[in-house]
Parts: sequence; structure tokens; C-alpha cells
Amino acid sequence: MKKLYMIIVLLSITTNSFSQNFTTKNAGNCYSLSIPNYMAKTYDLNDAATLQYKNAVKEAYVIVIEDSKEELNSLSMIFQNPTEFLENFTKEYQLEYENRTISEITEFKSNKNQHAQVEMSWSSEDGSIYMLITAVETNEHFYKILCWTLSEYKDNLRDDYLTISKSLVD
Repeated sequence: MKKLYMIIVLLSITTNSFSQNFTTKNAGNCYSLSIPNYMAKTYDLNDAATLQYKNAVKEAYVIVIEDSKEELNSLSMIFQNPTEFLENFTKEYQLEYENRTISEITEFKSNKNQHAQVEMSWSSEDGSIYMLITAVETNEHFYKILCWTLSEYKDNLRDDYLTISKSLVD
């Protein structure tokens, strides 16, 4: 019986050590996003971002940039859906870097919002970078969620980035 108890305890500890905890964070124009507890709020990643979190040790970074549909319309930038918005953003994003690759756009719905998503990678003087870019359309806004890391950490962080990208609530 003691052996069985010890096995259950060890399995419980092992299982919990691999699962990540997420906390809902409020930001910007009254939206929220689930952020892993290992990331801390920062202000030095992007001046236009309304939400910024990072963990420099894990090389994990996330920002959100929100665009008001009303402001976009006043600039004659009218997007029919998040896919069109994402295509417009990614067509020249990081284009100057070597080995830039971009996946096909994936579309899905989460929290009653339409999403469009791509995976991008490129090489720079800082190393090989992996980024998950998600465009989310709500009634009043388009949001860009950018999650990135060094390519060598992609497999460790990708599931967390997918969770983040699906969690936006406006």
C-alpha cells in the first residue's frame, strides 16, 4: 500500500510540474488575455502595445497591439475579416531578414471572435526567431497578438502561445 501511495504522489508531482498556470490579465481597451504565470509585465518591448509580458530567462515574449476599426476606417483601411487584416500586417513584416518563412493562414473562432493565425520564422543578428501571430476581430477592434521566442525554444513554448492566442476577450 505504501508503494502505491508513493507512486500516486510522485505522479501527481510530476504531472503538476509540467502543467502551466495561466492568469487572466486586463489591458488596453477593456480586453483580457490569459498569460502564463511565468511571464512578468513589462513596458520595453513595443511602444504601440497595450499589453506586454516577458520572461527573459525562458526567452518568452508576448505583446498585443489593438487597432480601433473606427480609426482604421478613417484612414481608409477597411478590412473585411481578420485574415485580410493579418495578410496586410504580415506581407512586409520582418521582410528584410534572412530565411523569413511564413505558414499558411489558419482561421478559427474562439470566445465568439474570429481569429486568423500564422507562424513565422527568420534569422537575425540575435539568432533564429519563431513567432506566432494572431489577428482577432471583435465588434470594435482588430487585435494583433504577437508571441515569440528563439527557434530553439519553439517546441517548449508553442502550446502556451496557442493558449494565449485563443484567450482574448473584449
